[in-house]
Amino acid sequence: MHGIKRVGMAALLGLLMVGMAQAETGEGGTNAGITVQGVGEAKGKPTQVEIACIVSGDAELASDATVKFRDAKKRATAAIEGLKNPDLKVISDGVSVGGMMDPNTQMMIMRGMGGTQVAKPRVQIMEKSRVVLSNAGKLEPDALLETILKILDVAKEGGFQVGPQQPTDYNEMQNYRSSGMAMVSFKLADGTELRDQAYKAALADARGKAEKLAELAGVKLGKIMAIQEMPGSQRPDGSVAGNTAGELSKRVNLTVQFEIVK
Repeated sequence: MHGIKRVGMAALLGLLMVGMAQAETGEGGTNAGITVQGVGEAKGKPTQVEIACIVSGDAELASDATVKFRDAKKRATAAIEGLKNPDLKVISDGVSVGGMMDPNTQMMIMRGMGGTQVAKPRVQIMEKSRVVLSNAGKLEPDALLETILKILDVAKEGGFQVGPQQPTDYNEMQNYRSSGMAMVSFKLADGTELRDQAYKAALADARGKAEKLAELAGVKLGKIMAIQEMPGSQRPDGSVAGNTAGELSKRVNLTVQFEIVK
């Protein structure tokens, strides 16, 4: 057994030495160094809560749809303002105008049955919004939960459709069921500090791996030559978000290339 272990370790060191030799010369005789993956994670408390909401109005005539939409928006906004919470506001994500399918036909399509009758087309005006609660990190967990539930009830009673947009066809219904529906999201609006901590941890992780490989290969590790971040690890607005209360986690993956010192 000890003989097998010695042979296995010798084979591992041999492969590492070959890899280091290839990395050292690289293409065209350049010093390619040692390349490793570094993973870093940092955690922090959310500073705000966002509730996805939709308000809409529909009718056969666009003018009638406009009246319904404006009335619905006025009622919904007034309901939120009625809470008289200075940390609460409604932010619009834009208005869209489109056609609306007859509800009975829509239900048949979602069941995969298809519609047998063509109903008159309806014009729908829809606005996606977010009800945003700032300074959420200052509230105790129980108080925060109570506040969120109160906002949800008031938003629904005021006429908001709370949560993601309802599916309009069979395929959307299947995606809707598989992905679930997140009504509330918890966000750290400025994720700069948390992101920097994650970067620092990822670089330390990468250096530790590279130093171990250099030790096994019998070479000396030099300075960092290149760093590349894995795509998809950043939100466009720089925030950090999640669907559960408590600590938010920011995770980054870096590809780091170290120089081999001769």
